[in-house]
Amino acid sequence: MPPQPVLHYFVDANSSAGYVDLFGQSFGGLANVQELSDFPEETAGKLLSRAAQEAEARGLRVEWIHNCLTDRPMGLIVPQLSAGVINRQTWRPGALSALAAQEDESLLAARAALQTAWESFGRARVVHDEWERYYIENMDFAAADRLAAETCESLIGVKRSLTGKGACVERFFGAATVSGSVDHIRSITQELDRRYFLKGRPGTGKSTFLKRIAAAAQENGFDVEFYRCSLDPNSCDMVLVRELGFCVFDSTAPHEYFPERPGDEEIDLYRAAVREGTDERYAAELADVESRYRALVRRASAALAEAWRMVEAFQRNRLPSFNAERLASQRETLLAALFRG
Repeated sequence: MPPQPVLHYFVDANSSAGYVDLFGQSFGGLANVQELSDFPEETAGKLLSRAAQEAEARGLRVEWIHNCLTDRPMGLIVPQLSAGVINRQTWRPGALSALAAQEDESLLAARAALQTAWESFGRARVVHDEWERYYIENMDFAAADRLAAETCESLIGVKRSLTGKGACVERFFGAATVSGSVDHIRSITQELDRRYFLKGRPGTGKSTFLKRIAAAAQENGFDVEFYRCSLDPNSCDMVLVRELGFCVFDSTAPHEYFPERPGDEEIDLYRAAVREGTDERYAAELADVESRYRALVRRASAALAEAWRMVEAFQRNRLPSFNAERLASQRETLLAALFRG
């Protein structure tokens, strides 16, 4: 049996709106969810890897859930079994556990650093709004609307789903981590015949464009994967319809891609709907606002790195260690619970 494609994505993010948790979107509908509460990350990684090996040996698809601080695996889903496992960690805001309630020095420092990161992302969002205004003031909104309508007609038109229910699951394809911005776009889109790379500038309506496609697909009964922006979770960065074999995604920094295989195509909102010469006319102002924005994002990233150093210290000092025997026992317990029958 050929190996099943493996997907990677995030279900939470550290954003301009603080910590955003979409855990329920991916795990809420599963029949069997196993939680590894406050396992050290290294131990949890070993348990998850063994569960993934078992699923793959059975010819089952695996979806890896990544930690939005480190990009390391923190959970997985086996869709064909309607089953999943996740390591819910103490640093997560709102965590209800005896460990989370501790006034541990490292944990308090981690939470303070996270607060600094969220505030810096929030200030970056304000600067991004300033960046957007230069393009909004030079937008032909009617042209953007026409392009969105033409794209919806081309991709969906009057097609009706044969299998879907018009459901929508929300996730993140990327995150701001301790190592900077990362994404799993290639993993998520590996099976698709068509990928549309949405180009533009801040404020040119990319998120609105994507939301229109998502709405049109759902209206026609297609299940949609809706990937939110990890900086601004009110915005959309990707819409994917597996039944129709396509995705459209915001292909601008920090997740800028270019066509690289058959079926890849660019859609350029700047070219289609922004007054010609806008980049050149405001070059100095745009360079200034971009510089201020990137400085705030760097500050936020540094705060995330500090938060993770403190979380690691907490894990070393407060969480239990696992010898080979204890690890084996936990592994067998997890496998039995995850692969019932």
